[in-house]
Amino acid sequence: MNRRAAVSGRLCSGQALTEFVIGAVLFLVPLFLIIPLLGKYADMKASTIQAARYNAWERTVWYGQTASSTGDWQGNDKSESTIKSEMDSKFLTSNLWHDRTGTSMLGGSANSITNNDAPGTANTILGFAVSVANAIGPFNLEMKGLYEGTATVNVANTTSVISEVLGSGAGADPARLNLSISDKNVILANGWGANGAAHVKTQVQGLTPTSILSNPVLDAVRWILVPFTPELVPTVLELGKIEVDEVPPDRLGN
Repeated sequence: MNRRAAVSGRLCSGQALTEFVIGAVLFLVPLFLIIPLLGKYADMKASTIQAARYNAWERTVWYGQTASSTGDWQGNDKSESTIKSEMDSKFLTSNLWHDRTGTSMLGGSANSITNNDAPGTANTILGFAVSVANAIGPFNLEMKGLYEGTATVNVANTTSVISEVLGSGAGADPARLNLSISDKNVILANGWGANGAAHVKTQVQGLTPTSILSNPVLDAVRWILVPFTPELVPTVLELGKIEVDEVPPDRLGN
């Protein structure tokens, strides 16, 4: 009996070792190999989210091309290609994104930036009022307050751990995953900003009805009438005058 028990124990030990080896080969080893790769994909996703936020935010600060309501808004502009280049250098450059052979996992990137009218009835009514003010005098407000930025990262088709583990059965090639990571960020904001004293003066003139009386033709007529109405001299009665306030030098920081 003792001899049979000893033989049976050796057989059980051998079976347990065999089961462990099979389990390790089929499950544990592939799992340990794939986890680092999945971590890199997660990092690419996180960077894509940040890139989408950057695209939307940059358009609220910089105008460009047809991003503004008028298309010729007076303000600093930045083209979409410039924003894309900055997006790539700031968020889509990482030494981590390489497979085990050192091949880059980044297969390219793209971005999309749109600027649409803000939703809501109030924006529609305000847009009409701005149109009326612009017809009377040059007055424009940036009505496109819905900024959308999209970033897309394409994962390169490389010989990865997944292909080594899964193989290429059933005519499929796991090395060609054709992964594409995309994210969209939406910001509802007022992106208008004054572009210097001259721009502020132009805006205020559009809201000042008497500013239409301040023109060279009317001033010439008033000079002709000086002998009869000296109080109408343009240097005395400055119709529609708008003076942009200036901050005193002693109030400016060094």
